[in-house]
Parts: sequence; structure tokens; C-alpha cells
Amino acid sequence: MEPTTFAQVAETVAGIGALGILTATLNVFALRVVRIEEVPGCVQPRIRWWSTHNPAFLLVSAAVTGAGLVMMIAAAAR
Repeated sequence: MEPTTFAQVAETVAGIGALGILTATLNVFALRVVRIEEVPGCVQPRIRWWSTHNPAFLLVSAAVTGAGLVMMIAAAAR
């Protein structure tokens, strides 16, 4: 088994961040389409939680993606 390289870690970090951005973007779309009063009561708290926390999630995902891209640039410069 070969050791993990810095470039592989950078790609993974960037990929996880991009996946987070995609999830947050789809969540924004879903929150605009769904009317909270039309969903079951057991789901409403989760929708409210995501409505509140989605901007922070998007920001953190963008930061992780940026960090991964910077790491990829640093790995390419080696």
C-alpha cells in the first residue's frame, strides 16, 4: 500500500468542499420550492434548522474548497 501524497489530500479536500457547495446550493433551491406549512410537522424543525444554518454551511464549504485549491497549487509547485 502506497502512502497518500499531499496532492491526493488536496484533491480530496477540494472535492469535499465542492460537494458541500453543491449540497448547499441544492438546499437553497429546495427551501425556495417547498412551502413549510405543506410538509409534515415532524420535518418542519429540520427545514427551519437548514434555513438558519445553510448560509454558514455554504461559507464553510467555500472556504474548504478554496483551501483545497490552494493546496493543489502548492502541490503542483513542488
